[in-house]
Amino acid sequence: MNGCIGPKSIAFYELRARGGAGAVTVSECMVHPETDGSHAYHLDTSILNSLAAAAYTADAIRRHGAMPSLELSHTGMYAGTYMTDKNKQHAMCLWGPTHTTRPDGVEVRALTKEMIHDIVEAYGSVAGLAERAGFEMIMIHGGHGWLLNQFLSPYFNKRTDEYGGSLENRCRFAMEVLDAVRAAVGPGFPIEFRMSGSELFDEGYDLEEGVRIARIIEPKIDLLHVSAGTYQRGFGDTHPSMFKAHGCNVYLAAEIKKHVSVPVAAIGGLNSPEEIEEIIASGKADIIYMARALLADPYLPRKVFENRDDEIVHCLRCFTCMAERAVTATRRCTVNLRRPWRPLCGLYCGPPGPSGSPL
Repeated sequence: MNGCIGPKSIAFYELRARGGAGAVTVSECMVHPETDGSHAYHLDTSILNSLAAAAYTADAIRRHGAMPSLELSHTGMYAGTYMTDKNKQHAMCLWGPTHTTRPDGVEVRALTKEMIHDIVEAYGSVAGLAERAGFEMIMIHGGHGWLLNQFLSPYFNKRTDEYGGSLENRCRFAMEVLDAVRAAVGPGFPIEFRMSGSELFDEGYDLEEGVRIARIIEPKIDLLHVSAGTYQRGFGDTHPSMFKAHGCNVYLAAEIKKHVSVPVAAIGGLNSPEEIEEIIASGKADIIYMARALLADPYLPRKVFENRDDEIVHCLRCFTCMAERAVTATRRCTVNLRRPWRPLCGLYCGPPGPSGSPL
């Protein structure tokens, strides 16, 4: 696999635009393959067709009126999380803010300052290529226990240099990344930052410190995307299961929104038009994100616009899609059963359903 966004993945993201989403984020683009290896997508001029594939993806999203966005990511000490080749996964050299041993016994090496600077430059370089390819927004993934979150977190970050200790020092890496991205894309280009409003465990940062992080980062961003938790210490909080209330993480976005002036996005088990309307109308958030909800029904937004709420196929939050990703590198869904499926696509290829939609 060469790391290009392939035709099946392009169709996957185009379907979300066709279904009525206002913006479609391609997730996740790995910015520094030398120290990361968890995600498939790269944007690198040394890879044949990499830039062209990204351009085709942005064009496919835009042709349906949605804004194409690219998520830039580094998984740090959890690189390889979604690799189906477990031998390769276990053979990787893992890097994080601090030299440590993970709970599963895997050794993690501390990034040097030189390596940190190289990763910062990589974020800027990939962001510039994304703009050239036609993406109209960049999302910097700073949550869920990935590398930037590892630096923000007092649990993961035990450094004693200028990248550790005080909250300002722990935010330094993220701030340098945002500066590099801004320098690459220029003024007026939207930059979104995704963060966990709280890590939701005792040794991590809480909502009060999440508010402080948001206020430090705010001057360098145009949109703040507030999620929750970390994959390693609370997967069921980051991706609320069927045993949690819909919208259980919205309170984090609502509190942070009181302290910042940039628009705030909320996410987490949201697929009810009534609940989404209440969140926006009450001022808890300005924007709603969906992931699993659009696996279950890619046409959910369009059905809401057309007053077809009774036709929505609701996500069960059963985690079939998550399990399939780790084992087969697909995104299959329990309730979106139309066939034939295209792996990593979700594009229905048979006759249309009600009102011309495939569901």
